[in-house]
Amino acid sequence: MTLSSQPIIDSTTLEFSPQWLDDVFSAAQTVWIGLSGGVDSIVLLHSLQAQLSSEQASRLSVIHVHHGLSENADDWLKFCDDFCQKLGVNFVAERVSLKQQASLEDAARQARYQVFERVLSAKDILLLAHHAGDQVETVLFRLLRGTGGKGLSGMPEQRSVGQQAARLFRPFLNLSKADIEHYAKHHELQWIVDESNVDERFSRNFIRHRLVPKAQQRFPNMASNIVSTAKRVETDYAILSRFAQSQLALWCDEFGGLALHEIADFPTEERQFWLREFLAGFDLSVPYVQLQNLDLTFFSAADKQPEMQLLNHRLLRHQNHLYLLPLDQTVVLGKLQEGKAFPRTFDLVTVRGAADCELRMRPHGVNLTLPNGKTRPLKKWLNDKGIPSWWREHLPYIYQHNELVAIGDLWLRSDWQGKVEWTPSEHLPLLKKKQ
Repeated sequence: MTLSSQPIIDSTTLEFSPQWLDDVFSAAQTVWIGLSGGVDSIVLLHSLQAQLSSEQASRLSVIHVHHGLSENADDWLKFCDDFCQKLGVNFVAERVSLKQQASLEDAARQARYQVFERVLSAKDILLLAHHAGDQVETVLFRLLRGTGGKGLSGMPEQRSVGQQAARLFRPFLNLSKADIEHYAKHHELQWIVDESNVDERFSRNFIRHRLVPKAQQRFPNMASNIVSTAKRVETDYAILSRFAQSQLALWCDEFGGLALHEIADFPTEERQFWLREFLAGFDLSVPYVQLQNLDLTFFSAADKQPEMQLLNHRLLRHQNHLYLLPLDQTVVLGKLQEGKAFPRTFDLVTVRGAADCELRMRPHGVNLTLPNGKTRPLKKWLNDKGIPSWWREHLPYIYQHNELVAIGDLWLRSDWQGKVEWTPSEHLPLLKKKQ
């Protein structure tokens, strides 16, 4: 879902476009507002809720992420809960523990978005209160840190969230902080002031309090110009990305694996561009340093099977194709009831016509008898079949009375009377199953 109409039609009163509201609430099962308790999110909730119909208001919910970084965090949660009760809006709070890493800002942001991904369903929409000033800080921060061209597009007005493909919108992105504070004061609203917002050890605070005021003295229209430029860059990259995805579709196999030989002879920067666009097709992005490592890893010796782990995915190479897979899971084993489906993380297994069967771990040192009567070591058989490394442990190794009788429906012992129905998950493609 993409919205073309502008959300705000009057920056003084923060009047929402009726068409925009209709589009959002007709498309969403639940519309969530991310509420920190600061003035921006308080104003977003107050202004939006006041303009909804009763039917729309019944599908509005608020989510607050408790980071536990401040000694006042419990009070902030209660403030947000009380404010929502006053407005009659459903309130959800999630507590998170931050992972140790170099940037506390990044850790907090990642934790928030992990909560959003976990809570939102496929038909939900999330509204965040980022405004033009936030966009300016984002563009300057990325520029100073060293970003590629796409980074200069700043925060998008709308994008997908998580594997559920919920949508995120930023309706205030073209509004100034002054517009928001004017509304808050006019309606006599109260809000939280996070003491960390004045701590200039955080890069964004330094940009906000030191760089932006000085630059605006010399360039009064700086904020609007940066926001406008970011929007043009975003548009240019969206067009470029559509062309790139069309080309990638020709270079990828039926399981979405990128044929690396198609880009292997390109200059390094061009290879990295295509790798970045390949990930973008799955709504993933990685820092430039990680992109460089990805390029070095997957254009190494062709006889290797390298792997790189991302936050919620892993990248693997098989037969010179690059595949994006979910994180590995513990292999599920157990007794099989005849005729009853056995659901596992990456497949569904059913045995018919045979009792007392069970799923066990992949055996080692086993020889398989082939239809021609010859035997073949299991490891070499897996190689013959082109079974990728990520499937080998998860294949259904079916035993009956301590004897290996089947491997999914790929191999059955010739004297075994049973039948296997095996439905592998599309998330772990088995390249040669259909041969």
